[in-house]
Amino acid sequence: MDKGEKLQNLHNKWKEECECELKKTATQAVAGVGNPDAEIIFIGEAPGKKEDETGEPFVGAAGKFLNEMLGLINLKREDIYITNIVKYRPPNNRDPLPEEKSACRTWLLDELKIISPKLIIFLGRHAMNNFFPEL
Repeated sequence: MDKGEKLQNLHNKWKEECECELKKTATQAVAGVGNPDAEIIFIGEAPGKKEDETGEPFVGAAGKFLNEMLGLINLKREDIYITNIVKYRPPNNRDPLPEEKSACRTWLLDELKIISPKLIIFLGRHAMNNFFPEL
């Protein structure tokens, strides 16, 4: 089984098993997407309205900005993998609560184990504080 299949199986499993309270208010889970063999993974905070509607991370205004920034360093979305620490949209795009981050943490760690990137880029304080809480 290749990494792409492993990721798909992982996402299917966690969409069923994740106990995040945000499942109750979100339209759908927003799993990570991109190149399963990527050397670079971008980790954001949580899906927004557009992401909740489409089921794909970083497709709204932040996604357009990310695409522009990637272009400046000669990368495309197909070259990277992108995900969030929380897989469901918080109501009114509020900050994710600690228990919501905790509920989605194993899903995120499992993504990282499969991809095994050389570089992790945190997009925002919640993503960074998920791994470096003292900063």
